[in-house]
Amino acid sequence: MDKKYYTVDETAYKIGVHSKTIRRYIYSGKLAATKVAGQWRVYEDAIENYLNSCNGNCEHNSVSKDDFCVFMDSDYFNSDEKVQICTIVDYYVQTAKEAKPMAAIVMDVVTDSEQEEGKCRFNYVYDHVEKKARFILWGSPTFIEKVVGALKQFE
Repeated sequence: MDKKYYTVDETAYKIGVHSKTIRRYIYSGKLAATKVAGQWRVYEDAIENYLNSCNGNCEHNSVSKDDFCVFMDSDYFNSDEKVQICTIVDYYVQTAKEAKPMAAIVMDVVTDSEQEEGKCRFNYVYDHVEKKARFILWGSPTFIEKVVGALKQFE
């Protein structure tokens, strides 16, 4: 009987991470894979072995150190602006519900920044393990200043 295998994208979906994270897992040896016709394939039992080895404490259950890399590697950073800033803002809160107003404020700043249209981006994730809201922000110094200023009320 043939073994069931998955593409990198399918594996990323099954585990719940970005496909670039799966490639990093493969290269680091965290996840067994083989190349088929020049493309990585991950056998179903390798995914099960990876998930079982975590005992519920896998890196993918929290904010990954790869989050920033995935964000940086994206097409978000095509701009002719002279100065661009990328930064991470972490807020430690007990629940994702507590972080919701923060995410809403960041979204308000993004949508209200007409002069920044298309020139600012953010990524948000709540880490249930470390109990923190993580915002990855990219844009002009003015945009970053507006976001950080709006978030000050949560200090």
